[in-house]
Amino acid sequence: MQLKEILQSGDFRYAYRRFGAPDAPAVVLLMGLGMSMDAWPEALVSGLLAEGFQVITPDNRDSGASSRCESWHVTRRDVLGAIAKALLRRPVQGEYGLEDMALDVERLLDALNIRRAHVCGISLGGMIAQVLACQCPNRTATLTSISSAVGNPATGFGRLRAIAAVLRQDGGSKENAARAHLQRVLQALAGSKYRPTPADIDEALGKAHLLQFDPQSVMRQVMALLVSGDRSAQVRQIRVPSLVIHGTDDPLLPYAAGEETARLIPGARLLSVEGLGHGLPLAVVGRYVKWIASHCHAHPA
Repeated sequence: MQLKEILQSGDFRYAYRRFGAPDAPAVVLLMGLGMSMDAWPEALVSGLLAEGFQVITPDNRDSGASSRCESWHVTRRDVLGAIAKALLRRPVQGEYGLEDMALDVERLLDALNIRRAHVCGISLGGMIAQVLACQCPNRTATLTSISSAVGNPATGFGRLRAIAAVLRQDGGSKENAARAHLQRVLQALAGSKYRPTPADIDEALGKAHLLQFDPQSVMRQVMALLVSGDRSAQVRQIRVPSLVIHGTDDPLLPYAAGEETARLIPGARLLSVEGLGHGLPLAVVGRYVKWIASHCHAHPA
């Protein structure tokens, strides 16, 4: 597997991989909560490369090989208290928010001399992509928001069982904890039609040693998205060509959150996946490659 590269700025470290020809149109893939870039299915990356793009996969801050905000200690009680504040539409305080995570992406584009990129994110990564599209419309050729939300507590909070599965901590070694977490989350976040297959489970568990899963980091990233709060007004300002993809059975970020995202962004297109939960099972990857590639080809960088 290709080694990760590091963008260093003082004590801050931002890890990424860059695939394909550096003069090809760039697609930046932003992964979801607590997951490193290694969680992207290889078939999705290779599919986009075959479509003529270069693909850049960063580790969001507090995941993978990027810097961890270890000075910010967050407990489950802190997270639950912040969720309660968000439901009451009260501000949540923290060390960083989605705006800082979007700035990380912009700095990476600067370092790679990429003027404009297609930005695609799933779940938390979709939220970062939305913020980037609003903050830096001149750098964002297109936006693809997958299984994501705009921070509106009325639409964006899923079933308690799904939230608990994501936040639960497992004991044992880091790798065993990562394997237990992945297996539990795959089952808890699956929809009615796309239950995890043996191939899905094998691919996820085969990457467990790469994901560098850390429960503290997951909780800090949850806090970060709560710090940014309801971004509905911000999302309404997005003017870049936007595609929203969402499963109808998503238990973590409900389908209503995807509908709202598409409704708020002027001209956005919504593609629904019937019976899909919160994830990227191998059975849908081919479709996602075609959808993302078609969207990007239609609006060149």
